[in-house]
Amino acid sequence: MKLAYPFGTKETMAPLLGYRGDEEEVFKLLKELGYSAVELFIRNPRLIDSSQFERSVIKTGIEIAGIGTGPVVSDDKLTFTDEEKVIRKEAVNRTKEIIEFASHFGKQVFVGKLRGNINKNNPDQSWKWMCESLEQICEHAEKYQVNVALEPQNSDVINNLNRTQEALRFVKDLNLPNLSLMLDVYHMNFEDQSISNNFFNAKDHFIHIHIADSNRQAPGNDKMNFKEIINTLRAINYSNYITLEISQGTSSYREAKASIEYLKTVGV
Repeated sequence: MKLAYPFGTKETMAPLLGYRGDEEEVFKLLKELGYSAVELFIRNPRLIDSSQFERSVIKTGIEIAGIGTGPVVSDDKLTFTDEEKVIRKEAVNRTKEIIEFASHFGKQVFVGKLRGNINKNNPDQSWKWMCESLEQICEHAEKYQVNVALEPQNSDVINNLNRTQEALRFVKDLNLPNLSLMLDVYHMNFEDQSISNNFFNAKDHFIHIHIADSNRQAPGNDKMNFKEIINTLRAINYSNYITLEISQGTSSYREAKASIEYLKTVGV
């Protein structure tokens, strides 16, 4: 297991659960703290100097754990289930561009709120739009050898695919070769009866993990049993990245430092 910390690229605007700042400086600080990678939160690759960004990654030796699409929703209000066709189309096109950006690093792209809410007055149509969009982006991602991971999120955030088993069934039914799950223990704590059992049940179908304590703060600040979580991940031979998606407080550096120091005490 390797630890990653979220990083919002320069074109993102809304508050996010990650570091912001000069890429090279932040990547260097995170490496010094002991992080192997950053998970990028991207709004629009068209607004990123990709050559300069790649130079910063190479120079600092940081890895890219994956790319989150949250800012596409928080900044530009794009989703796969929007009632407006032009917005749905732009959501898919933007995701395809993020996939192409991700391909430079050979990494996965994560879909959370980007999938959109289900319209209760016309649920069948919403599900159809969501499935069609996922099929389109996964077909595009396959060309670039990029995986897509769907994130179950709690019902305060989105009104569908809230529980791990629900999302697992959805992914299995859609049956796309490069679509899997990304699990977040913060959301699992709200929706699942047992985090550990769901890790076991979904072990062949998730490729990335987000962690935070039950109050969205750094691990060790509330009630989450991280020793049990880490032991479970070891038991299922999970060896991919774990990203600290947490509230940033007054200092991202302090939060990143406190997180990694605590996780070392529980065996990471």
